[in-house]
Amino acid sequence: MKVTIYSTSICAACETLTRWLEKSNIAFNKRITDTDPKIMEEFMSVNDGMIGVPFTIITKDDGSLEKISGFDQKKFKAALNI
Repeated sequence: MKVTIYSTSICAACETLTRWLEKSNIAFNKRITDTDPKIMEEFMSVNDGMIGVPFTIITKDDGSLEKISGFDQKKFKAALNI
């Protein structure tokens, strides 16, 4: 499983999410959109029109994707099977 979080450098909800994932021992890759135009372009190509952050893409072992906008613990627990 691969977890990618699109964030900004000043997003409080993003920091809450990353702390929660760390506490849950879930590895993730954090992509900061407001400091790198290439990452912002990448974010815009994968976000399905959802422009808010945090925006998380969970790539499961079978290759399926789960996209979550915001930080909803119930959604994350279900998607991550925890």
